[in-house]
Amino acid sequence: MICNLTIGKEKFAKDEQEVKAVLQGALKLREELTSFIAADVAAYQAVIACYRMPKGTSEEKSARKEQLQAALKRANEVPYRTAEACFRILTLNRRLPQIGNPNAVSDIAVSVNLAEAALQSALYNVDINCKYIADKEYVSEYHRKRWELAKRAEKLKEEIVSAVQVMLVD
Repeated sequence: MICNLTIGKEKFAKDEQEVKAVLQGALKLREELTSFIAADVAAYQAVIACYRMPKGTSEEKSARKEQLQAALKRANEVPYRTAEACFRILTLNRRLPQIGNPNAVSDIAVSVNLAEAALQSALYNVDINCKYIADKEYVSEYHRKRWELAKRAEKLKEEIVSAVQVMLVD
């Protein structure tokens, strides 16, 4: 909302192109995140389909296990990509305290808090998916990436919220 309350105002003309770029980035991320809903459903359905596979013979058990592990890895990609997209929302908000309409600066704090909460929620889904993945190297790599992303997100959120809080007190 802050972008729409900034764009077209003479007072903010010098930063209008940057604010427009933020708005366009946000709209693209909304589309991307919306597409992840169907991707997540499809990935989960693939996992469920593997659990329903026959397991009467050793060959069936082996095929089921192999396909299940592949499906779990694919299912893990969606929440991780969701978390990455949420981080990009945080990044988009970074300059808004300096260039956006100060009358709507609280929108920035709301945006970054929601984005960071969504990021953390997606990472919890990564955690639960990794619990059932047998490939220890894969799991180790995702845990490393997951915690790194979470730390970066928390730091960026705190930076942006601090800038907003300063503006709210002035």
